[in-house]
Amino acid sequence: MRLAILMVAATVLIQLVHGLYRLSVDIPNARKQGVEDLDHLVSSLKPALSFSLFQFDENLSNEILKTFRSYDVVSGAWLLDQENSEVGVWVRINGPTSEYNKEVTWPLIYNDNKVGDLVVLVNMSIIDEKAMAEILRVIGLTSFIGLLALGLLYIIVNFIVTQPIESLSNIVSRINIKSFTKADIKVLDDVRALDEINSLRQSIKAILTELVEHFGDNEQAMILLKEFNRALEDKVTQRTQALQQAIDDAEVANRAKTDFLNVMTHELRTPLNGVLGFSAILKTRDLADKDKLLIDGIEQAGQGLLVLLNDIIDYVDLDSKPLSLQTFSVHDALSSAYKELQPKAQEKGLALEFDVDSSLILNGDPKRLNVLVRQLISNGIKFTAQGSVTIQAKEADDGDVLINIIDTGVGMEASTLSNFKDGLFNQHEQGLDRSNEGIGLGMAIVNRICNKWCGQWWFEENQPHGIRVNIKLGNLKQS
Repeated sequence: MRLAILMVAATVLIQLVHGLYRLSVDIPNARKQGVEDLDHLVSSLKPALSFSLFQFDENLSNEILKTFRSYDVVSGAWLLDQENSEVGVWVRINGPTSEYNKEVTWPLIYNDNKVGDLVVLVNMSIIDEKAMAEILRVIGLTSFIGLLALGLLYIIVNFIVTQPIESLSNIVSRINIKSFTKADIKVLDDVRALDEINSLRQSIKAILTELVEHFGDNEQAMILLKEFNRALEDKVTQRTQALQQAIDDAEVANRAKTDFLNVMTHELRTPLNGVLGFSAILKTRDLADKDKLLIDGIEQAGQGLLVLLNDIIDYVDLDSKPLSLQTFSVHDALSSAYKELQPKAQEKGLALEFDVDSSLILNGDPKRLNVLVRQLISNGIKFTAQGSVTIQAKEADDGDVLINIIDTGVGMEASTLSNFKDGLFNQHEQGLDRSNEGIGLGMAIVNRICNKWCGQWWFEENQPHGIRVNIKLGNLKQS
């Protein structure tokens, strides 16, 4: 128990130091990154701003300054001529107030001559709040993973090393050194041990057996037993040192996971925000039709990356957190996924049908059920070119809830259907010429949720075309 407390205390101390370090590094970096992102935006707007300032076109200037509405860190922007007179102004109405604002100025050049300045008021408190939220999320996640790893390590070491050694020590301490027999030594056979601990048990048994067979003198036996006790203490010391080394290795691995999560979060979210932000700005411009198609493609790619990131978060979240336990309406949980994906079905000209018994009540995790159904509906829409996707739910004969997702899409061969039940990342289509996107996370997420729920799911062919996915879930019980 004392070892477990020391392990937890060490982990908490490491996370505290890590949190202080992140506060001292990430918030300044976030402020710097926020100003740099704003500088990239201003660089793209400088030609238009310089032209409007040169023409002294207030209407055009005001319209261009409205671009800053998509950046919530910007409180206001002013376009000033060389005499510091306002040519254009945009101020965020009903925006959050802050005492920590930073004024950033960019000179505007037209035909190699300075025509004025762009002044932007940046609300640094918003940047700090976002950075703090991200720091807390990462620290919380890494702390949970670290404590879980330490807990598993403690249980394994306690079962393999500590308990057998304590059992051996208790047996030896109960032996009467003045009158012990072979029957006393046979008690050692009841101690379950593996590998080196089993070798230690055999050595102890051999020593005691040799003592019984060859030494009758009590004093000599006492001397040998004392030496044995010292050897046993040395073994315990060695095992303790090995355990401490294992704890140190686990802490190193935990820090490595923390650094990996920090890098992964930064590398995924920063370019994604840039793609979506700039595509939104470009869509406000007066562009040719072919350019608008390109912008739409950029935005769709960014949204696809956002969906992928959410799928990865859902997948990892299933490892670190158990299912919640609450009583909820199945109709309400499924209708949320239905309403969310209905526009996607309409874009493809598909009918998204909803046939769910409104009286169904289930005890479990409504959020995870929504994720499960959303993944299956999304797959149905993705692989259906025409026809419909149907969501059904009713009470099964045994009282469980039976959910069916039915589509009229391309379907799958029987050999392919079995591959989706192993919980790995599988794609229905492989190769560079596949017609649908995705990395196969959806079915892995569905499989994990069903396994955690102790539920069942299986595929059936939907004649004449398509797939029928069946999910059978019962009430979760308090673990």
